Amino acid sequence: MKGILISSLLTIVMAVNGLAQSTNYSGTWYGTTEGGPFSMTYVFHIEQDGDSITVKWDSPLQKAYGLDATATVTGDTLCIDMAIVEASYSATLAGDRLDGMFSQGDKFMRLRMTQNPDAAAERPQEALVLADTNKPYHSEEVTFSNGDITLAGTLTLPDAGSRFPAVVLLVGSGSLDRDENIFGHKGHLLLADALSRHGFAVLRYDKRGVGASTGGKCTDPVEDLAADAMAAVRYVAARPEVDNSQVGIVGHSEGGIIAIMNAAQYPDEVAYIVSMAGVGVPTYQYALKQDKVITSMMGVEKDEAEQRFYEQMYTIIGTETDSTALRQRMLDFMENDAFYQKKLEAMLAADTSYTASMINEAMIEQSTNAQTCKLLQYDPSVNLKRVKCPMLAVNGMLDFQVDYEDNLGAISRYVPHATIKAYENLNHLFQDCSMEDSRLNYAGIKQTMSPLVLEDVVNWLYDTAYHPNK
Repeated sequence: MKGILISSLLTIVMAVNGLAQSTNYSGTWYGTTEGGPFSMTYVFHIEQDGDSITVKWDSPLQKAYGLDATATVTGDTLCIDMAIVEASYSATLAGDRLDGMFSQGDKFMRLRMTQNPDAAAERPQEALVLADTNKPYHSEEVTFSNGDITLAGTLTLPDAGSRFPAVVLLVGSGSLDRDENIFGHKGHLLLADALSRHGFAVLRYDKRGVGASTGGKCTDPVEDLAADAMAAVRYVAARPEVDNSQVGIVGHSEGGIIAIMNAAQYPDEVAYIVSMAGVGVPTYQYALKQDKVITSMMGVEKDEAEQRFYEQMYTIIGTETDSTALRQRMLDFMENDAFYQKKLEAMLAADTSYTASMINEAMIEQSTNAQTCKLLQYDPSVNLKRVKCPMLAVNGMLDFQVDYEDNLGAISRYVPHATIKAYENLNHLFQDCSMEDSRLNYAGIKQTMSPLVLEDVVNWLYDTAYHPNK
């Protein structure tokens, strides 16, 4: 009897283990935290091969992509450790969803995730566009090239008329498709629809390495992405339906930076631009303020010494363009900064195989690599001063990624002829987020883009392209 009982128990244990191991979590999972002092959206990229699970994660709001995490499975619970931010996520698979708790410090929030970013997302503006079967324009799937990069997009053309003014739509940073699909919000679908209803040819395309576009990566240097955008401008200008003297660019966030770059460098090809939440101040200043505001809203407060350390480090990297001088300034700074020295002592105590010089070298290599320097040393004022074409710059007053006062103020100073508009209660995506706790909750807000912003952008472009001497 005892042998039978043990055998039965082993059979049950093996069955349970087999059940746990048969659960496959592979895929890209999307979700937004619920019930805490703030809402944050996370994306987990999970690859599972038998018992081996690898995880990368994104925080789109913070423009953080491809961060490392570790995963374990205990019974029917998946546990993801996001050590870099001292956070974790524990969930079980319920149907086609992960349902569990996200914890960071003393904060615990529910996080339900799906592999379909559009699932259960109520997007009434997109629904209206997609439901309309009598649109006064038609769509064409197109491809065009920039060297060995093939870019795929959608060109919308009005049914009536000819020689249309045209607009190229540029998305923000990260892995974004032609619609700028951010958790089911498709802002560029709405822009293309509204503009083509008002007589514009509109081209929107997947970023390199995204969707149907091939070659390169969406994280390639901004100059490369700007070259893609000019390839789009030239493709549209060559279309027989388009007035090639009236081709402009509308860019959101990173796309706004690129619109400004191309208007400055190619004044004979770019007729007008719209910067939607684009950056006007040096990027190291923008990055510092963004980090400070968002971490504060998340309830993570850096102490004075830590905040000062990052401010000084970003300033050094953002202002020193000579690589030899930058390296020496960083060394001097780290040797004399009390916060860094305290962290260094803790790391040396934790692992005696390291030396101070090894850690310092790793720190310098990571913080002063060519891509980081190029990003933090970019000063939009150089290009803004060269913008001669008509320009509209818009920003939400509750945009905590691109501060409206700093950036619209800089654009106004450097481009005096630009039309400047700031909108109350709108965030970085131009969603109405009157409720304070919804400012960061892009996924949870039903509205994709304020109708007022859509109207203002379309009307400004119409007046600029169709009545240039008005």
